[in-house]
Amino acid sequence: MHLPRRSPAPTAAWLLAALVLLTTLAAPGPAAAAEVGAPVVSRGSGRCLTPAQGSDAPTTPLVVENCDGRAGQRWAYADPDGDGVGVLTGFGGTRCLDGRTLQAGLRLVVEPCTGAASQAVRVQPVTGALAVGGTSRCATLRGSAPAAGTPVELQPCTGTLDRLWRSSAFPQVTEPPGAPDDLTVSELTCRRVTLHWRDGLQSDGRTARWADVYHDGQLITSVAGSPERQSLRFDVRPGVPWGLYVNDRDEAGLVSQASATLAITPPACAPDTTPPNAPTSLTAAVVGGTAVRLRWQPSFDASGVRYYLVQRDGVTVGRLTGVEDGPTETTFLDSGVAAGSTHTYRVLARDPQLNTSPASAAVTVTVGTGCLVCSVRKVAHDDDLPWGLVALPDGTVLHARRDAAQLVRTDPATGRQSVVGTLPGVQGTDGEGGLMGLAVAPTFATDHWVYAMHSTATDNRVVRVRLVGSTLDAASEQVLLAGLPRNKFHDGGRLRFGPDGRLYVAVGDGQDQSSAQDLSVLGGKILRMEPDGTVPSDNPFGNYVWSFGHRNPQGLAFDAQGRLWEQEFGNSAMDETNLVVKGGNYGWPRCEGTVGRCSESWLVAPKKTYATHLGSCSGIAAVREVLYVGCLRGQRLYRIPVEGSSLGTPTAYLAGTYGRLRTVEPDRSGHGLWVTTSTKGDKDSVSGNSDEWLLHVGLDGRPG
Repeated sequence: MHLPRRSPAPTAAWLLAALVLLTTLAAPGPAAAAEVGAPVVSRGSGRCLTPAQGSDAPTTPLVVENCDGRAGQRWAYADPDGDGVGVLTGFGGTRCLDGRTLQAGLRLVVEPCTGAASQAVRVQPVTGALAVGGTSRCATLRGSAPAAGTPVELQPCTGTLDRLWRSSAFPQVTEPPGAPDDLTVSELTCRRVTLHWRDGLQSDGRTARWADVYHDGQLITSVAGSPERQSLRFDVRPGVPWGLYVNDRDEAGLVSQASATLAITPPACAPDTTPPNAPTSLTAAVVGGTAVRLRWQPSFDASGVRYYLVQRDGVTVGRLTGVEDGPTETTFLDSGVAAGSTHTYRVLARDPQLNTSPASAAVTVTVGTGCLVCSVRKVAHDDDLPWGLVALPDGTVLHARRDAAQLVRTDPATGRQSVVGTLPGVQGTDGEGGLMGLAVAPTFATDHWVYAMHSTATDNRVVRVRLVGSTLDAASEQVLLAGLPRNKFHDGGRLRFGPDGRLYVAVGDGQDQSSAQDLSVLGGKILRMEPDGTVPSDNPFGNYVWSFGHRNPQGLAFDAQGRLWEQEFGNSAMDETNLVVKGGNYGWPRCEGTVGRCSESWLVAPKKTYATHLGSCSGIAAVREVLYVGCLRGQRLYRIPVEGSSLGTPTAYLAGTYGRLRTVEPDRSGHGLWVTTSTKGDKDSVSGNSDEWLLHVGLDGRPG
């Protein structure tokens, strides 16, 4: 980090020259003077530097508040010598930021501009750190707290986000680094690998300050950037394929686009032809009428059990994994069994080398009647990745082919499909971007608007386009919101109309963690907009932001009480289900689920968390007083009762039966779900390399 260097105290004459320059800028008169300058935004909170209560009284302390244009939120900066040392003035040049005695821990204030040394401000042009009074102490959020009303005080200039500011009032680097490239690996063993790459450069030739190394959207570690070729050795898991890539960050926290993905599969640690022993003590019990809960004792294998296969009458109906991050599960709930039928179950185990155990002893059970998750029907197949999905008023279903950028209409009765059109301007991210969420307003029958979120070569955006009959009118497309962050992963993408008629948009942090707490940018947020793309007048921060502190939200659902639930990917600790409240801060990156600095009073705690190896949940739907959550890595559909403002115990259905589950949407009957799979090609932008299904799930005693 380039820290602001200590410089000699500016002379009074120099400061007076700076004040003269500011006075000249404000010359047109009182009305114009009030408009001089620009907001100074804290990168640690996304809030604006503001005199408390908007007062210009001498010694008024400075705080951060929502950026709403109130008195004192416009600042001007004058630097007569162009050396980065000047004065920061507000109220049309009549008040100056002042460090008073320049002691660490003391609050910054506004004072009449007198030319005092304590009013000199040195701007670090890359980070926007503001060193005061010729010292190496910087304007800092007290306690690193991002909440409105947090005091601003002097602390050592460490370069952390709570000490960084952004404003057009002073010169600052705004271009992120270029993408890293030239990824290769060496010394690949069953447990370790060395990754090599070259960091990207910024437009001025500087090398990135940090390099963030990921696999499949999950941060492995961060290392210092370098102009030389980089190397990093880290742990891997035998036989587990990873897609490795790197993002660069500079001193200001600006994040590059990701490098190309480098796929690896570590070998087995030793040749292994010995299968696990057969699972033992298999039992079966009827629960919920027609569901069958199986339990067994784990198998043993020298390399560990990679997964269990559950067979009903000789056909595999479930696969339970977990060897990557935790113990493999030894319970399974079989659902959708015909009422009154009799079935025989067995369980087998496989190790990382795919050696298969003998089958367990068989158990036979006869089920009763009644069901919660009653049936699953494969309605239609797709060789691209189904992402967004909406049930249309005419009974058909419209889904988005993520990598092909097409919209496809399906007749649920016959499974017959037709492409209604291709959305213009869609470009993948070589990861999880592309054509993502879909939504239609309650007015669709008359206005024919289909809303979509998609990636382009430079951003993510929300658009709408008319679907007239069976044809998508591409020429009717309207861009409602552009400039949303995009990257290989963490693009968010879900859209949902609320009972208030507004459109809610889930936006990921674009792999820039700092954006989630910054209210002046839209990454890591739930947004709320009018159907025409304008900002509702009752949004909490005067912009599109409805809630913030999100990492990669991909599920939105409104329950019967009109409350918004959100499903969010964690990094390596836990995923979370949140009840979203207006203006709520959900903690990322300070807090992942309940791990990290989660006790602060301004954070909203999740209502449910999941271990990542049993979760990686994307879609969420609400049907009456129950949430249904579809999980990718966990390969399951969770059924979670809503109990007041809390959630009950999740029950896992379809565990491994259909693979990775992406999207979950209620059907129009109110007694079923639409669920899409995401088993192949979901981490690239290659169209036509998937093998997916649109599933209909019957609920609450009503087979689909």
